[in-house]
Amino acid sequence: MENYITSSTGAGVKRVKKLASSRAFRMSEGVVIAEGERIIRDLPLEAQIQTLYLLREKKDKYAYLSKRAQEVIYCSENVMRAMSDTSTPCGILALVRRPSNVFSSGNAVIADGISDPGNLGTIVRTAAACGVKNVLAAGCCDAFSPKVVRASMGGVFRTAIVECPREEAVAHARDFKIFALDMRGENVYNIKKSEFSGRYALAVGSEAFGLSEQLKAAAFKCVSLPMAGEMESLNAAVSLAVALYTVEYALK
Repeated sequence: MENYITSSTGAGVKRVKKLASSRAFRMSEGVVIAEGERIIRDLPLEAQIQTLYLLREKKDKYAYLSKRAQEVIYCSENVMRAMSDTSTPCGILALVRRPSNVFSSGNAVIADGISDPGNLGTIVRTAAACGVKNVLAAGCCDAFSPKVVRASMGGVFRTAIVECPREEAVAHARDFKIFALDMRGENVYNIKKSEFSGRYALAVGSEAFGLSEQLKAAAFKCVSLPMAGEMESLNAAVSLAVALYTVEYALK
C-alpha cells in the first residue's frame, strides 16, 4: 500500500522540521537532509537514503531515485512546503545517513571561523571538485545544515568533514603541512609545487576576523593572492577556490 501523507502537522513532518532546525537533533539522529533532484541524484553510491519524500504528482519523474531509498513517502504540496527549506520546493527531499568524519589519505582544506552557510558550502564544494577529500571546519557554522548541504551541491557527502572548536583545530591538523591564506603572505603563484609535497592543508579564515592566531602560528607558510588597485581581500570561498585550483592545477 502506498504511503501517502497530507497533514503538515504529523509526526513525520515535525521530525523533518526539527532535523532542519536543530544541529543537536541531526547529530543524535545521525541524519542529514538533502533536497533537490540533482543533489540526491548525485549522491555517492555508499550514501544511505533512509527516507525519500516525494510530491505525489512527481512520482513517475523521480521513480528512478525511489529505488535507492529504504523508505518512500509520498506527500501533498502543503506537506512538502512545510518540510522544505526553500521558497519554491522542487518536490523531492531525502533523509540521508550522516557521512563518516574520519579523514582519509590526501590533502585537506581548513575553514576557520566561517559563519555563513553559503560560504562554507561553497568551500566544501570546491574541495570536493578538486579531489580534496578532507575538510576541517574549525569554529564554523553547522556543516550539515540544509543551507550548507545545498550550497555544497552534495559535496558534504563526498568529503570527510571534521567539526571542532577553533582552539582544537591545530591538533586535528597535526598531520598536515598548513598553508595559511593571508593578505601579507607570499604570492602563491611564486611558490614551487614541490613545497606542497606530502600532505598539505590550505586554510582560509572568515572575512570578518581572518585566520585564528593558533592556525597562523601553526602554519608552514602564509600565502596570498595578488590583487590590483586598493583591494585587500576577496570573499573567503572565492579566495579558497582560486588558491586551491592554483595549487592543484597551475603550479609547476
